[in-house]
Amino acid sequence: MVQLGSSVWRFCLLSLPLASSLFVPQRPLVKEHEDDFTTITQNLVSDDVELNITDYTSLDEWNPTNWDYDVVIVGGGPGGLAASMSLARVARTSLLYDSQEYRNDRTRYMHDVLGQDGQVPLKFRSAVRQQIEELYPDYSYWATRKTKVTGIVPLEKGFRVYDDKGGKVTAKRVIMATGIKDMVPDKPGFAEAFGRGMFWCPWCDGHDYKNRKLVVYGKLASAIGSALNMRKLTTDITIVTGGALTKEDKEAAEARWPGWETTIKNTYKIPIRESDIARVERTTANMEPKDDEYRVHLNGGNPLVTNGIIIHVSTAQTSSLHRQLRLEMDGNSVKVKSNMESSVNGLYVVGDANNDGSTNAYHAMWSAKRAAVHAHGKHS
Repeated sequence: MVQLGSSVWRFCLLSLPLASSLFVPQRPLVKEHEDDFTTITQNLVSDDVELNITDYTSLDEWNPTNWDYDVVIVGGGPGGLAASMSLARVARTSLLYDSQEYRNDRTRYMHDVLGQDGQVPLKFRSAVRQQIEELYPDYSYWATRKTKVTGIVPLEKGFRVYDDKGGKVTAKRVIMATGIKDMVPDKPGFAEAFGRGMFWCPWCDGHDYKNRKLVVYGKLASAIGSALNMRKLTTDITIVTGGALTKEDKEAAEARWPGWETTIKNTYKIPIRESDIARVERTTANMEPKDDEYRVHLNGGNPLVTNGIIIHVSTAQTSSLHRQLRLEMDGNSVKVKSNMESSVNGLYVVGDANNDGSTNAYHAMWSAKRAAVHAHGKHS
């Protein structure tokens, strides 16, 4: 048997047709040692992503002849679950990883979802998962609970996926339903109140505060929008702007809401407090929405007593995989095509994490369905 030197192996591997996605990290994300694994992805950063072709010790490492799954799904919320079910319906095997990091983790109840209004999110996810397990045991598989994907390496015709428990699998396609997280201000009482009377979506939570007191907290232009959205539900609204209004604040509000001053101050008589919130304090022990009441302490002036607080917060990707893969971004969102495919061929991003303009359970499920249909059609 002829032994190939390292230079010959390098030539062979470099002669392989390179996939369009090979600008992403190719260094192995798990070092293999006999019977154990040493994960090295915890500190992987976006600058640490050079292709090192010598990391592939055989042609099969680059182009496997057998795939573990048709699709790997990253994320166990509505998007990931919808992808799992859709793929099973067309006899595609999938492995779903669920790190159990959910944007609505602190939300008490789901709303505005057909058949699930008032459902506890955990119970919704559990029921869907149980249904998939019972109906499609030959196609839908699950990684150990609370397992986090730490690396995704594009291969010639698919992907190798690594997790934080030392496992690795291959799949022809990947669907990322990793979501986003709300960056709640680090102020006393905010973390405890968020999802329990403090919220950002009028459709998800607004109805619980019908005919009750409401504070809208945020930049003027955004706060006006939320106040107008809530006007049909309650007239007892106070806007808190986060500080004294600047010329730029007023110009931004006028550009978005022409004549806002007349509408807000004169027509609807909504008071505007040009102050910041120092802290919020829950004044009731019971945790049901009907019991919500908070004392909102301002940096200046008397505190406000309110039942609900609408807050405008920035968001960030929950996962760092988009940086590792160097996915094309649109602001803080992953840029996708109409079929939910990212800038890496065969890798889809669905739900809140992508940039197609919506963040809700319906969108997560619909976009996952679309990705699953396209992934199925692209299979050989």
